[in-house]
Amino acid sequence: MNRVNFDRLAAPYEWLERLSFGPYLHRCRIAFLEEMKSAESILILGDGDGRFLEALLNVNPTARIESLDISPAMVKVARDRVASDHAHFRVEDARTAAFETEGYDAIVTNFFLDCFPEKELKSLIARLVPALNPGGRWIVGDFREPNGPLSGPVSRLLLAGMYLFFKVATRIPASTLVDPVPILLSNGLERIRREESLGGFLAATIWRKPGHFPSA
Repeated sequence: MNRVNFDRLAAPYEWLERLSFGPYLHRCRIAFLEEMKSAESILILGDGDGRFLEALLNVNPTARIESLDISPAMVKVARDRVASDHAHFRVEDARTAAFETEGYDAIVTNFFLDCFPEKELKSLIARLVPALNPGGRWIVGDFREPNGPLSGPVSRLLLAGMYLFFKVATRIPASTLVDPVPILLSNGLERIRREESLGGFLAATIWRKPGHFPSA
């Protein structure tokens, strides 16, 4: 199993993101933030520097939140950004971490699932679905291969460059983008909404596990 290391990117990550994609990645992260208002327990995977967590606490300051990230340096940046007794940080590898069965009303994976090759992604999703309460929501924000102006060679070149950078800088196990949609569907989740930006290169999707979810 690859030893992934995002520590070197922790300090400059926000600025690298803004230089590369402007505000679009963060807009993708928070596209369905309002869906988190009534969640009492939330698991965030790979939030990095804590910008989603900060936005989440602004709309739901009382939820019990677990934020898991493999990078101690990223977690430190997130801790410095967010001061809340409701946020609990875990420095762990999601591929080996334990998750409480039906322990969360919501799961958030923004720009996280695209870090894994297909075999590891299937295993991770299969372990996370039981951790979601019936009726719970799963927010996914990720890169996609678009069908519009950025489709074909342009998108493939952009994705190849991104994966090369992160492979060298962080040793992520993935080398190419794997579409998580068929895996989420095969694990019984239903897609509620999807929003796209940059011609479909970025997509925010919200999924639901069958069952009852408390209304906002």
